[in-house]
Amino acid sequence: MGNQELEDVFVAVIRPKNTASLSSKEYRAKAYEILLIEVPLEGKEKKRKKVLLGTKIHADSDKAKSVLEYVDEATKPISNNQGIIGKRVVHMKKFPLDGENEGKEASLFIVPINVKDNSKHVYHPGSPSFYCLQDIMRVCSETSAHFSSITSKMLLGLDKWLAEQHSVPHAIPALFRPAPIERVKTNVSNPAYTTESKQSDGPLHMGYTALEIKSKMMSLEKADMCIENPLYGSDLQYTNRVDKVIINPYFGLGAPDYSKIQIPKREKWQHKNLKSIVPISKVKSKVHHWTNRILHEYKSLSTSEGVSKEMHHLQRLFLQNCWDIPTYGAAFFTGQVFTKASSSTHKVIRVYVGVNTKGLHLMNMETKVLHLSLEYGAFMWQLGQADQYVQIHSLENKKNFIVHTKQAGLIVKLLMKLSGQITPNDRAASDKYAYG
Repeated sequence: MGNQELEDVFVAVIRPKNTASLSSKEYRAKAYEILLIEVPLEGKEKKRKKVLLGTKIHADSDKAKSVLEYVDEATKPISNNQGIIGKRVVHMKKFPLDGENEGKEASLFIVPINVKDNSKHVYHPGSPSFYCLQDIMRVCSETSAHFSSITSKMLLGLDKWLAEQHSVPHAIPALFRPAPIERVKTNVSNPAYTTESKQSDGPLHMGYTALEIKSKMMSLEKADMCIENPLYGSDLQYTNRVDKVIINPYFGLGAPDYSKIQIPKREKWQHKNLKSIVPISKVKSKVHHWTNRILHEYKSLSTSEGVSKEMHHLQRLFLQNCWDIPTYGAAFFTGQVFTKASSSTHKVIRVYVGVNTKGLHLMNMETKVLHLSLEYGAFMWQLGQADQYVQIHSLENKKNFIVHTKQAGLIVKLLMKLSGQITPNDRAASDKYAYG
């Protein structure tokens, strides 16, 4: 059956006097009104005291729903039988009770409602009324006969809580933001997912068949599925600026004809006893010259005897030229470098970060052009925070640049190892700061 124990709760129904107070960073009690009830003092029928709305709810019930229903029912006499509907329920904290309930606690719930309008409420004896919060706080104290002790404690706590909320950005506008149900413009429910006991009494369902409701849903949404945006109504700032646009040149051309793609046979691209060594970076000043020289020597030697011995000579000649390439034998990592394209924008360049026994090299990932090559002793490096980037300082031109990469830790360790600063067994070396 669940827990049927009743819990004492008090409710502070508050509303701003105007919308300007919602955006104010400074808290002013006179900007709010609070709903209180006047009850006669014990033994003094002519004297009355003000108390917060209070009730008892089941401990295991939906407290927010119970509190809103109680406020709705308690305020019907003052507004032509139209109760006040709160926007939401916020639990502030629990307060210790005194007197015959000493040892127990009661929760204070805050229910924000709409900004004060010009309509006049009907006065009914014993019904709640709105009071200026500043006037209430002036006479509120724990010893005042105008308030019960628990009401005084809670009002003082509420005053302090509102002052704290005004110091938090967007807290007050969020407190009085329209409730989710108020932000729904139109709602049509699919009868396939509802039961007879939960049918809505709204006019939208009156006399509608399942087919008519489906047609209505399709005409409104034009979709088979609706996904709720969790950020709707969150007042988050947004921008329509596009950071980068990439256009696929093949879009709209249809699927390629794979039958026209021909893969050469293995015998044509694999040669026995020959190494496949391809330099990664482009060395424009040497490539045409030394490759032609090797081919010329190969033609002149291929007709003589001892081809295998001369082939070894050609391979070594080829390797000797490869060794002159700055990035030869480098381990490559991927990263990004931000360059200032103009006074207000930055350009992102995707790069390969090469590390070898010569030093550090940056190569454009798309064009394979070598942007930068620094030898050990000509630059310094530093590992960035959380191993997310490497900061490089060139000693020759005194320039700094940052390479953003998740492999920053590996790059720094390899730089230290290949520059001779650490050995494989040196575990005590720091990898945070190093010099080449």
